[in-house]
Amino acid sequence: MMRAAFATADVAVLGAGPAGLAAALAAAQTGAGVHLIDAQSSAGGQYWMQPAAALGGTRTPQTRAGAAAIAAVRAAGVSVHLDAEVWAVFPDLRIVAGTPEGSLEIAARAIVVATGAHDRVPAFPGWTLPGVITAGAAQRLAKLAGVRAGSRVVVAGSGPFLPVVTRALRGAGATIAAYVEAQRPHAGLLAHLARYPERWREAAGLARTVATAAERAHFGWIVTDALGSERVEAVRIAPLARDGSIERARAQTIASIDALVVGWGFRPSIDVTSLLGCAHSYDESAGGWRCDADAADGRTSVPHVFAAGEVTGVAGALPARLAGRLAGIAAAADAGRTAIPPAPERARLRRRLERARAFVAPLNARCAPPRAIDDLAAETTIVCRCESVTKGEVTAACAEGATSVLGAKLWTRAGMGRCQGRMCAWTIARIAAPGDPARAGYNRPRIPIRPVALSIVAAALETGVSHGP
Repeated sequence: MMRAAFATADVAVLGAGPAGLAAALAAAQTGAGVHLIDAQSSAGGQYWMQPAAALGGTRTPQTRAGAAAIAAVRAAGVSVHLDAEVWAVFPDLRIVAGTPEGSLEIAARAIVVATGAHDRVPAFPGWTLPGVITAGAAQRLAKLAGVRAGSRVVVAGSGPFLPVVTRALRGAGATIAAYVEAQRPHAGLLAHLARYPERWREAAGLARTVATAAERAHFGWIVTDALGSERVEAVRIAPLARDGSIERARAQTIASIDALVVGWGFRPSIDVTSLLGCAHSYDESAGGWRCDADAADGRTSVPHVFAAGEVTGVAGALPARLAGRLAGIAAAADAGRTAIPPAPERARLRRRLERARAFVAPLNARCAPPRAIDDLAAETTIVCRCESVTKGEVTAACAEGATSVLGAKLWTRAGMGRCQGRMCAWTIARIAAPGDPARAGYNRPRIPIRPVALSIVAAALETGVSHGP
């Protein structure tokens, strides 16, 4: 029998990555009662993920920093709920999650949404073959469980996350057969980096990874096809011309591989903020649709709802931590707590956040996926894996009037499956509104925003969820 648990909180924080941990700690330090909820079995998020104890070995400075942040949150008296997947949030700030034990409902006075981001995945021929995996998933396998995505791996895409996942793959024992980066080296990036000496050490480490990890490296190239019968066995790559088009006549094949790791950056996870009715805007360089939040304290357009970290635009761990702290302080104040840090301290945090975001913004703009990848999928390429919908079917629906992501969903079921468009919506938006994906909009989630067992729903009804809207 599934049980139903109910709790009240001054502040509920959704997501236990760097932003969520910082928000929970900051709120708890004001004396607020704080509940922190995360769907994963360990706190830390993608950046601070904690490897399984059974792996042993040397912990990195990054994992140690994460462990310290988690310990600080627990020591501050925060109630931490792991393996708790939120599937409903109501306008009166009630949150309902499914846990291994049953249903958990929390009634909060203020909410901080720190739900992070997920991989940005364009469809291309062969992307559904076994052995093709996103960069975020490959890193998670390597760091959490010491499992490599394959023995001989091609890493491809764009952005500073590529060398990070390459390093994780090497640490798990994979051979990097090729490193394929869409961007070419650019002097402007070095000039930009020169203004941020606090980032030099990190940048030097990533540069060393790129220089030494792969058997071969291609800059200004992209993967156009994954090839194989039962699983990926080879990839076809081609250079990008100066005008951004693909020079297919110069294509090459990289054979004898068993995994392709594709990383084109991340998209904000806006399910919760969208369900709550928060305002959103589109920023391609920050991942696409993001929740609008006040830069000073994370306040959204909905009273007592705050947002911090990647849900407000992909920017990395440092801005997420700073924004999380500011949002946690503001949420605690909204909940009636007065023991908040003095104004000068909050001002210092804001200045640090402004500098951290200023560092990231040009990198995001430079590393945005090239327009050429919008045309990679053939008419027969599956774009929605959950419902097996092809590009041709979406194109036909758009010709009949489905000029939005929602329209394509209604016409074809694309985006109606288990992932609710998290994997396919990025591609579908580009089919529905070529050159202007913002015009295609995004799917508005409905309860439940995640698959949930009926037994958990039944348990939730015992706590009064049935009286929600």
